Amino acid sequence: MLRLSIAALGAVIRGCLCISLAGGVAACAPADPGPERPDDQGTESVALTVETRSEWRVLWVEGETDLPDGAEVQYRASHALARTAPASEWPAANLIASGRATVQDGTYWAQINTLNWPRGEVRVVVQFPVPPQPASVVERYGEFGERLTGENVLDIDGVKIVEQEHVFEHAP
Repeated sequence: MLRLSIAALGAVIRGCLCISLAGGVAACAPADPGPERPDDQGTESVALTVETRSEWRVLWVEGETDLPDGAEVQYRASHALARTAPASEWPAANLIASGRATVQDGTYWAQINTLNWPRGEVRVVVQFPVPPQPASVVERYGEFGERLTGENVLDIDGVKIVEQEHVFEHAP
């Protein structure tokens, strides 16, 4: 039977793992610090771009980033009429679209149906991190972006997010 002595417990707290064996012999080894994480270095900046293109009533929201594969960005596209006219006067029911896109090989993309969208200004906003994120992404950047830094980072009541915006004239 293995017992952890008071001295061993103190060593565990200091970063060594000591085990006291029944015969009074103790074995000590440095505790495994685990893999080095970016947060051990402080904070990280994130590159994030957003572009759009239209193809036959489909709006493509796409961009490049240095986020790891599996990270998710959130996007929201809204037509100017959605911000200025009552919903009962919209020419289409879907003048606001939002969703998530997964990063793969430094890029992300999403498609939005713009059937019946009239001409006018469209605003696309892409944000990171918006929960839920994979555990490795949370470990690297923080649950609420605590380890994010850079000019493109917004701090909203202690929550840090990377945000990029693209505004363009939609011409069906």
